[in-house]
Amino acid sequence: MKIYFTVLSLYCATVATAETATGPIAFLKSHDAVVQSVLVAAPDTLPEAVREKIKGHINAAFDFPELSRLALGGHWEQRTTGERAHFTKTFSGIIREQNFDSFLRYYREGKITYQSEEVENGNAVVTAAVPLEREQVEIVYKMHLVEKAWRVYDLVIDGVSTAEGNRRRYARYIEKKGYERLIAQLDKQLDRLLQTRK
Repeated sequence: MKIYFTVLSLYCATVATAETATGPIAFLKSHDAVVQSVLVAAPDTLPEAVREKIKGHINAAFDFPELSRLALGGHWEQRTTGERAHFTKTFSGIIREQNFDSFLRYYREGKITYQSEEVENGNAVVTAAVPLEREQVEIVYKMHLVEKAWRVYDLVIDGVSTAEGNRRRYARYIEKKGYERLIAQLDKQLDRLLQTRK
């Protein structure tokens, strides 16, 4: 109980630090510190409560409404308010699950090193390297300020933009089968991801 309380206290304190950090790298480092502190205190097989805590903190750094808008590209404007809300909920759920697996590997296999940041007019580009067991991954975080806090709206991993990749893939699918088929497939994908966690 004492260990859990200590970790929880550190978690809350670091979240506050992250939210008030002045630079994007400081913001990302603060988030990393919280996840690492939870992992150090946790067993190799993570209990569900610990998984959810880590998942929640990793995803707190992302601007999911903007990620969703970018994923649909020009098709976003063609959707109704209800359709946009549905897409954002489903798409965000998928990314949240996928982020957990990817970033857990980064934290366990290597140490994320932030190499540079470029900040201009409320936007930022942060370049980082992750030395994994069999490879080194370069991650470029594209960020912007949302209510005075830095949020990630795109990840470029080894030169490949997540936002651009999703936009192209979804645009091709919509052109061939329509938006209704796309959202049905995404709903099924999210259900499968959630089922594997149980």
